[in-house]
Amino acid sequence: MINQILLGLSTGAIYSLVAIGLVMMYKVSGVMNFAYGNMGMFVTYVIWWLSSSAGLNLYFSIAIGIIFAAIMGIAVERYGLRPIRHLSHASMLIVTFGILMILEGLAVEIWGTQYKAFPEIVTGTPFVIRGDFGIVVIRRQDILVFSILAIISLLLALFTKFTKFGIAVRAVSENEEVAGYMGINVGSVLAFSWAFGTAMAAIVGVISAPKVFVSPTMLTFYQIQGFTAAVLGGFETFTGAVLGGLLLGVLEKIVGNYISEGFKASFSLVIIVLVLIFFPNGLFGRRLRRRA
Repeated sequence: MINQILLGLSTGAIYSLVAIGLVMMYKVSGVMNFAYGNMGMFVTYVIWWLSSSAGLNLYFSIAIGIIFAAIMGIAVERYGLRPIRHLSHASMLIVTFGILMILEGLAVEIWGTQYKAFPEIVTGTPFVIRGDFGIVVIRRQDILVFSILAIISLLLALFTKFTKFGIAVRAVSENEEVAGYMGINVGSVLAFSWAFGTAMAAIVGVISAPKVFVSPTMLTFYQIQGFTAAVLGGFETFTGAVLGGLLLGVLEKIVGNYISEGFKASFSLVIIVLVLIFFPNGLFGRRLRRRA
């Protein structure tokens, strides 16, 4: 059981990373980015191409890919969403759907539909712990994912609480109009939220690529699970996103092992429906505020 929980937490940590990116975009811009997974997918293809075809070092390729992801996020927000912000949220959602289809089409046109193998970020034998409780196996990949989640969560908490720009991000997420009256550059904050969110999508793509391979649909499942994690934890808090992802990963693993592996596919939809009915603000969320 301990091993199953650890595996669930490892998968849940990836869901948490997806949820953090989605929540950042939603909190600041008020838009649910349905192209999130495909943005991460496209950047992962770029990283794969740089490391395999262009011959660059893998870690250098990842660094370039994350920078490229941030620029892509800024471009989408600045030239795709900002010009129509005065219309409606529905119009911005349609734009994200359009970007979803454009990126998938570009990926297929450039790299085809064949699965591409992606190298492991960390390699080596897993750590084995023996005791009265039995044998616990901790994979190096699990340590990597937990470390990335812990570092990003800590830095994000410090950034939003103690830095001037981080406080500006919080202010815009609370009330965009009032933040503008206070002299905050709302446009810069909006651009940052999409740069950060898209960079998170790229990180998720790199972490998951060795397991799911690089393909046009590689992050579709993770986007759905990340959305579920954000709903479960509360779409207005980063803490809720992290806890929701970890909880979802453990629940999913338990359901798959002790109930039915086939039920895992629909489990997330059941979670979303139940949480929205009984806990509209999420298990760890707070009362939602209407954006100005």
